[in-house]
Parts: sequence; structure tokens; C-alpha cells
Amino acid sequence: MNNTEIGFGMEAQGLFLVSSTVILLIIIFFLYKTYRTSINVEAKLSEFASLTDNRFGRKMHLIEVNADEYKLNKALLGPLARIIDEYCVLTTDSQGTITFANGKFLSLSGHAFSQLIGKNESINHPDSHDSGLPIMQCKHAASGVWNGEVCNQRADGSLYWMNMFLFPLSYISDEDDGFIYFGTDITDIKTENNQLIQEVKEKDQKLSHVETMLLHSEKMASLGTISAGIAHEINNPIAMLSSNLNRSREYMDTMSGVIKGLQKRINEKKFQQFLQAESDLKIDQRKLSFMLEDHPALIDETSEGIERIKQIIRDLKNFSHNQPESFSPTNIASCIATSLNLAKHELKNRINVSHANLESLPLIPGSESQLSQVFMNLFVNAAQAIEGKGTITISADCDDQWCTLKVADDGPGIPSENLEQIFEPFYTTKPIGKGTGLGLSICHDIIRHHGGTMTVESAPGTGTTFIIKLPLKQSEKVHAA
Repeated sequence: MNNTEIGFGMEAQGLFLVSSTVILLIIIFFLYKTYRTSINVEAKLSEFASLTDNRFGRKMHLIEVNADEYKLNKALLGPLARIIDEYCVLTTDSQGTITFANGKFLSLSGHAFSQLIGKNESINHPDSHDSGLPIMQCKHAASGVWNGEVCNQRADGSLYWMNMFLFPLSYISDEDDGFIYFGTDITDIKTENNQLIQEVKEKDQKLSHVETMLLHSEKMASLGTISAGIAHEINNPIAMLSSNLNRSREYMDTMSGVIKGLQKRINEKKFQQFLQAESDLKIDQRKLSFMLEDHPALIDETSEGIERIKQIIRDLKNFSHNQPESFSPTNIASCIATSLNLAKHELKNRINVSHANLESLPLIPGSESQLSQVFMNLFVNAAQAIEGKGTITISADCDDQWCTLKVADDGPGIPSENLEQIFEPFYTTKPIGKGTGLGLSICHDIIRHHGGTMTVESAPGTGTTFIIKLPLKQSEKVHAA
């Protein structure tokens, strides 16, 4: 044997020793790992056994621990292993005492084994103030399989929802009594559903409110039509009253002239005797003189009242006119005067209205009835916003293209969060029954149809100013609504 062969033999022997050592170390490692796994299994089983002596619970725990520690395929261990792997599982005895909870249930609930095993299932129930919520109760399955949603409470006090199946253990075991829950976490789905349900409720409420407002709007439209008809019918008796009053004025003036002429032609004593001769008159000379002086003022006041009634009727007819109409040259000062007359019941004696230079404004193409409606809404809203006495200031300015009108009040103002919604239909800050939320929306729409803009400036404590810009020349695209 030469040196070369001896060298090869020594190398082969060295390689064998190294390989043997590596294999031995690997075997020792796996033996140690298996030993440690076995120790862990025994420790977990021992811990579980110290908490309960329930046989079925120990079986379930044995399946779960061995599958986890030995990395076994739970699908090969039978249906119980697959249930443990795919669902949150909890078992109880016939009295509802918890005998097993798998890792998924523990992770979801935030409880440890020691907090659940041996405790009544009521440990998962929400606090007493949430007693109306559906809860885990094994008695649900007293007569067979039960399925439903339950609300549980985590260890930290937060709530979560599960879709649970519950059935007696006698369905899968001939030796054990009690019940088994298995279910899935539906907290996110439940939260989304609750949000959707709440949104649907809110939308239903809004639709109901809109429906009520639309019915109210239809009633108001009908009332406007009726009012226009009534105003037309009132015109006839008012015209008769006006005519008769003028004729009475002429008669009274004539009789007053006769009496005064008679007083000049006879002495005072004979005139007094003349008055006393008619016992039914019961009048003396002083009272007669007062009547002769007072009757023109009485007739003038009555005539003024009749003229006011006639003006209100004219304004009401114009205001309630709701048929489509073409734009025509419109006097803004006349629209404002009509609106102030109609809003007089709101302004009364507590609101001072200040305006200047309105008569000098140029005619604007538009609808007199619709623009009057805009101004009346603004005046009424301002008057209702002002508590006690206050002032409404109307100002106007024109250039070559636009007429800008401002209606300002010294009321409490509008919070900034409400300004963005103020022109939205049915939005109102007034109490229920005090406003429909349609007034400003309709005003905004009317001005838009006139080719103009309507904006608002306000802040709490500084009053409110509505700014209306109307074009001096009519665009071909705009028309009265």
C-alpha cells in the first residue's frame, strides 16, 4: 500500500466521522425538540386538568394542543379538529359551566384559560345595562340545535358579536352531557349593518319630513289660490263700500253746509229752541258743533282703511299669482312696498324699516309677484329673528350691468355651521311648526331663474345681511319659473 492509498483512507475515515457527528447532533436536536414539545403538551394538559375534570373538554383540549404543538394537519384528526381549527369553540356542562374554549375564542374574547374554564358562561354576558342584548345561554339548545346572533363582552369591557350554533353534546358523544358552541365573529358586519339601519331610519325620517313639508306646501299653494279667489270676491263689496262712503261724504258735506247756513241766519237762542224741539235728537249746540267738525276726519280715516284693504287685496293677488309668466320691466321699489305691506303683521310696531333711494332704481326685467315673494320672505324671517325691537335696513346700488340689493337686520346672526345649509330645501332652525324650511330655498331659486345670485353674510351677534344681485338686461336663457 503506497502513501496515496493511505491518504485517501484517512480522508474517508475523517469524512465518515464528521458525517456521523452531524447526523447524531440532528437526531439529538429532534429528540430534544420532541421532548420539549411533549413537556409543553403535558404542562398544558396538566394546567387544563387543574381547572376542570370534564372529559369532553379534556378531549377537545388534547386534540387542539397536540395538533398545535406537533404541527399536525387538523383536517386528518376528524370533524372536531376541523371545528376547532375553523370556528370559535366553547363547551359547557349542563349547568352552563365552561369546560373548554379554543384559541380562537380566547383570542377574540381577550380572556385566558384560567379566566374562563370552570366559570359560568355568564362571564361573557354584557353588563346589566345592556340586558336587552341577545346573550349566550345553553338552555337555548335544551330541545335541539339553536342558531342565532349573540353579543359578548371582552375582558376589557368592549362588546363583540358572534353568529353561534349551539347543540347538545349528546349529538356527538354518547358519554358526555353538556353543550357545544361554535361560531364566527360578525362584529364588523354587525356594526356596518347597524350603521346602515341607522342611515335607513334617518332617511325614512327625512323622507317622512319631506313628505309632510310637501303636503304642507301643497296646502299653502291651495291656500294661495283660495286667497286669490277670496281677494277677487272681496273686491266687489269693497268697491261698493268705497262708492257709498264717497256718496255719504257728499251728503254729509251738504247737510253740514245747510246747518251752518241755518246757524248764521237765526240767533243762538232760537237755534237752541229748534234743537230741543226734536226730543229724539238729544243733542245740544256744543255737541252739534263737534260732530260738524269731526265727521270729515272720520270719513277720511274710513276711506284710508278701505284703500289699505284694497291695496292688501291687490298685493295678495299679485303675490299668489303662480302661473308661468314672461318677464317684464319691474319696479323694485314697488315690489318692496308690496312686500312690506304684506309683512306688516310681522313687523308691527317693533321693527323699524329703513330704506333710501329705492325710487331712483331702474326697471329690472323680471316677475313682480315672484320678486315680491322674495322680499316678503326676507322681511318676515328678519322680523322673526329679531327679539324685541330692531331694525331692517334696505339698500341698493346699480352699475351698468347689475342691481345689487341688500336686506340687513340687527338680529342675533347665524352660526357659521348653518350658513352652508341655509338655502337647502327643508332646512330650518326654527322650532317644529314654526317654519317649513322652504322659504329661503324658494327665494334662492327665484333669483337664480332671474339670472341673478343670492348670498348671505352673517356671524353670531352681528346680524344678517342678504345680498341679491339682479341683471339689468334679461338673458335669453332665463325666464320666470
